[in-house]
Amino acid sequence: MSEPRDNSPDRYRRPTTMGGRRTKDDLPKPPVMSRSRTQLATSYAPGVLFTWEGGKGICRSVPVDRELKVDSTTRALIFDSMREFISNWRTRIAAAIPEALDDLSIDRSFFDAYSGRVQIDAGKFRTVSPDVVGYVPYPLIYRCGTCGRVREFQSVEEQARSPLPKTCHGHQARWTQIDVVYVHWSGNVEPLSPFNYNPDPNTGQVNQIRVCTCGSDRFILHNKAPVFAEWRFVCEGCKESRPLKKADREVLERLYGEQQAGGRQFQYLEVNMIPVSYRANSAFYPQRSSFIKFNDSSVVDLMTGERTSDLLRTLARIHRIPFDEPSRDEVATAVKVSGREGEWQEFEDLEGLAERAASAPGGEARSRRYLDQAEAIREQWFSDELVSRGKLASPTLMQAVLARQTWARRFDPIRLTIQHDVFEREHIVDAMTRHAAVDVLKPDITLSAVVNEQQALERYRGEIGGLLEHSGIDRMVLIRGLPICEFSFGFTRVSSTPIYQREHNGQSLAMPVRLNAFDTLPNTGGKHPIYVTEQNNEALYVKLDEGRVRRWLERNGIADMPAPEVSIGRAYLESYEDFGPFLEAYKDRERGSSDRRLPAYVYLLLHTLSHQLMHSLAEVSGLDRDGIGEHIFPADLAFVVYRKGMTPDLGNVSAMWRNHALEFLRRNIDQRMLRCGSGSLCDARGGACPACVMVSEVSCIASNLLLSRSALKGGSKPEWEAAIAPDLIGYFDPVLDE
Repeated sequence: MSEPRDNSPDRYRRPTTMGGRRTKDDLPKPPVMSRSRTQLATSYAPGVLFTWEGGKGICRSVPVDRELKVDSTTRALIFDSMREFISNWRTRIAAAIPEALDDLSIDRSFFDAYSGRVQIDAGKFRTVSPDVVGYVPYPLIYRCGTCGRVREFQSVEEQARSPLPKTCHGHQARWTQIDVVYVHWSGNVEPLSPFNYNPDPNTGQVNQIRVCTCGSDRFILHNKAPVFAEWRFVCEGCKESRPLKKADREVLERLYGEQQAGGRQFQYLEVNMIPVSYRANSAFYPQRSSFIKFNDSSVVDLMTGERTSDLLRTLARIHRIPFDEPSRDEVATAVKVSGREGEWQEFEDLEGLAERAASAPGGEARSRRYLDQAEAIREQWFSDELVSRGKLASPTLMQAVLARQTWARRFDPIRLTIQHDVFEREHIVDAMTRHAAVDVLKPDITLSAVVNEQQALERYRGEIGGLLEHSGIDRMVLIRGLPICEFSFGFTRVSSTPIYQREHNGQSLAMPVRLNAFDTLPNTGGKHPIYVTEQNNEALYVKLDEGRVRRWLERNGIADMPAPEVSIGRAYLESYEDFGPFLEAYKDRERGSSDRRLPAYVYLLLHTLSHQLMHSLAEVSGLDRDGIGEHIFPADLAFVVYRKGMTPDLGNVSAMWRNHALEFLRRNIDQRMLRCGSGSLCDARGGACPACVMVSEVSCIASNLLLSRSALKGGSKPEWEAAIAPDLIGYFDPVLDE
C-alpha cells in the first residue's frame, strides 16, 4: 500500500534539521509524570517498578544526578545514622543466621571487604535532591494475549532494532508486558523468563541456558490459573512444561563457589527467586531514616576520640559536675620540659590559623579542620601522660566516656545529652528571639488571644499551669519550625526487615535480606544517591519536673538512687549500661530477676509519656499518628514529639493549642485514656499493647519496648521484671504531689 500524498502547504519547506544538528527545542522529549519529592525519594526511588499513567506500560525508575549540597553537620549526621542503621541490620542477621555471608547481608558499599566491619566511604555516595528520577521500560518480556507466545529482549536497544512482530502464529498479535517478575531477598529482580541459571561443575561459573533441551527457544506461557504455582511455560518444540522456577544468579554463584571451596552445602530454597506481581509491596521496600537538624557541629565533633577532653568539660558544664583541668601555662610547661617544644609551636600555629579562618567569609569549615588538628595534638599529650588530662569529679562518668564507643548509638545518653544542650540553645532559646518557639505559659498573640486581657491571661496560666503540674511537666514549648532531615539511601526486596522466613513444602528457613544501596548515578564515577528532603515542622518540647521524677523513682524502689545533691541526669550518665541496639533485656519474655535500675525506669517513664502525648496529639490535632515522631533525651528528663512529614506543614499543632489546649492536656492524664481495650490481658503483659500506648514501628524510637501504661497510671509491673517485683506507683498518682 502506498503512502498518502502530502498536500500540505509546508510540504516543500526545508526541515529544521536538514544540513545540520537539531536545535535543543527540536530534540524529542520523553513523557513525564508529576510526583511529590517525598514520593520520588521513596515510592519512585531507583529500582521501583511502576505503571505509567494511563496504563501505558511498566517501567523501572533509575537515578538522575541532581546534587544537593548540605552543610557538614547534616552530612555527618546522615552518615552516622546510616552507619547505625546498617550496623543494626547486620547484627540482627548475624544473630539469627550466623553463617550468612557479609555481601549477601549488606551491600558491598556498606562494609570493608578486608576487615569485615561496617564502613561507609562518603566518597562513594552523593546527597541528591529528589526533584526528578528517570525511567526505562522494564521488564522487556512480552506475551501475546491470543496464543500465549513469549518474546523477551535483553535491552531496550535490542527491542528497538527488532521490534515485536505485528503477527503471531498467523493471527494479529496482542503483545503486553508480563506484569509478574522474579524477586529475591538479595535485592535482585528479573523478568519472568523460562530460562534458568545453572552452575558448571567444571568451571564453577553460572550460566543461563536460553534454549530447551530440544533446541527450541520459543515458549508459551499458560497463566490462567489463579496461583503462580500452577502457571507453566510450555516449549513450542517438544511441548515440555516448566514451572515458574528461577535461581538468583548472583546468590547461586556465591553459594556454589563457597560450597566448591569446602564450605557448607546450600539448598536451592536459598537461591530460587519468588514470582510476584510488580505492583506488590514485596517487590520494593525503600529504607530511610530521619533526624533533627543542628547547626552546631559539636553534636558530631565531640563524639570523636580526639575531643574527649572537650566532651568531659561539656558534660561537667551541663550537669554541674566539678571539673579540675590544668591551665594553659601548665600544659605548655609540661610539653616543653619533655623536649617536644616543636609540638607546642605547631599547636599555637594551628590555633592562629583557625582564628584567622573563622574571621574570613565561608571559613568555618577550614577553621574547624585546624582546631581538630590542634585538638588531636593536645589529646596525644594527654595519652602520652605528658600532662594530666584534668579530673572530672566523677570517675564513673570518665569511665563511661571511654566505654561509650561500644554502646548502641540510638540510646547513648552521652551523645543525647550533648544533642539536648544544642537543641535547647538552637531550637528553643535562639528560636524564641525570632518567635519560632514559645513557652506555652508565656503565649504570644498567635498562640492565644488571652495575651491582650490580663485576667484572661492569668486564668489561662492557672488552668494550663495546673494541668502541667499535675502531669509532672516542668516546661512545655511549642516549636513552630523544627528542622527535620529525612533521607532514603537504599532498599530491600521481599521483606522490609533483616530476616525473611522462607517457607516451602512444610520447610521454613531464615533468609538474610540484603540491604542494598540505590543504583549508581550516571557519570559520577559510581556514586550512589542519598535522597535528602528537609523541612521545618511544628513540635512540642517537654521537660519533666525533676523533683516529681525523683519521688516517683523512690516510691518504686529503684536500687541505684543518687544522693539528694546529685542530679538525676548525672546519676543516669554514671549508672547507664548499654541497652544494646534492640533492647534485648527488655523484650517480652519470661520474667527475669533484674533489680529496678534508674536508667531503665527513667527511659520507661519518658518513653511512655511521649507515646501518651503522641496519641493525644493525633486525636486532638487531626495529625496522622504514624506521621508523628519522637526524640528522647533521657539524662535531661526531656523529649520532643514532632510532625515527621515532608508535605507542607499546615500548623496543626498550633491550631490544636489555640482551640483545644485544655482538652489536650486533660486527655493525657484522664484515667479513661490510660485504660486499654484489651483489659486484663494487657495488664498481665505489663501494660503496653497496640490497643493502648504502642505506636507503629516507623514512629517509635525504641521498637515499642521500655513502655508501660503502669508507669503513668500505676499497676502491673513491666514484663521483664521478676515475678515477685511489686506493682508500680504511677507518675500521675496524687501521692507524688508535694
